[in-house]
Amino acid sequence: MDVQRLETFVVVAQSNTLAEAAERLGYARSTVTSHLQGLERALGASLLERGASVNRLTKAGVRFLAYATDILDKLAQAQAAVTAAAQDRPSNLSIGATASLCTYRLPSFLRTLRRLMPNLETQVFVGSVAQLRDQVGRGELAAALVNSATAAANRPAEEADRRHLWTDRVVLVGAPDLVARPQRLLVTAPGCVYRDIAEKEVMPRLGGVQVQQVGSVDGVKSSVLGGLGVGVMPAIAVGPQLEWGRVVEMPLPALPPVMTELVWNAEVPPAHVTPHLRRLRPPQTLPSGRAPHAPRHVSRAVS
Repeated sequence: MDVQRLETFVVVAQSNTLAEAAERLGYARSTVTSHLQGLERALGASLLERGASVNRLTKAGVRFLAYATDILDKLAQAQAAVTAAAQDRPSNLSIGATASLCTYRLPSFLRTLRRLMPNLETQVFVGSVAQLRDQVGRGELAAALVNSATAAANRPAEEADRRHLWTDRVVLVGAPDLVARPQRLLVTAPGCVYRDIAEKEVMPRLGGVQVQQVGSVDGVKSSVLGGLGVGVMPAIAVGPQLEWGRVVEMPLPALPPVMTELVWNAEVPPAHVTPHLRRLRPPQTLPSGRAPHAPRHVSRAVS
């Protein structure tokens, strides 16, 4: 019951098929099958239902998943702690993020890093996507959380220096008495992905509305709540307001979702930090059907 087999089982549990798990792990499918069979022999129980078109854990598999993720988490923490102790100093990581991600995604991301590497010290800097990518490329930042419209994200899902962490639904919302005949479209600053979606996807559908720039996603949200117009933003930003009826979503065709990824400069992070970054994964639907809100380490998600 070695670590490699545990990691394989956890990735299989997070994937739809064995082929998908093999691709994520960089293994042949036969290797994934061999790892699973070795675990099942060691445990004396079947972990995966046979014959299903998608991966489904047995009751024993669901029970074992909790222990496997805990073991891998503890091992990762032990590795980070030993490395930090050997260096006799805390590790530091400079991270950039856009203003909207600082509000809605950064806290859970930092909790994930803290859980995996308790001795890691982080410093956060705010900038536009273009600025952050440039700073990472020059080595001024070790890593950055950046977002882009998924339609433009044609690169492979995983590369050596980047990981996809979230995909957010985008909505056009306004006060209930304004959405029927909107007069003003509130937008973020140029260079923001939500400004691009507003200009390319929403303006042509709304016709001759007045456009007013109000800075950030938070600025758009506050202005929408103040009854100044309608605005484009991630659904996560207005979840409670939509639920309470303070704002309503306009019935337009679906807007393109926005992908958030972590990018980093491989030469800047401490050596023991990079393997943790490479093992981050986007949230997967849990057995209960609830999707977690923080990126997964290969071992589990953090709420």
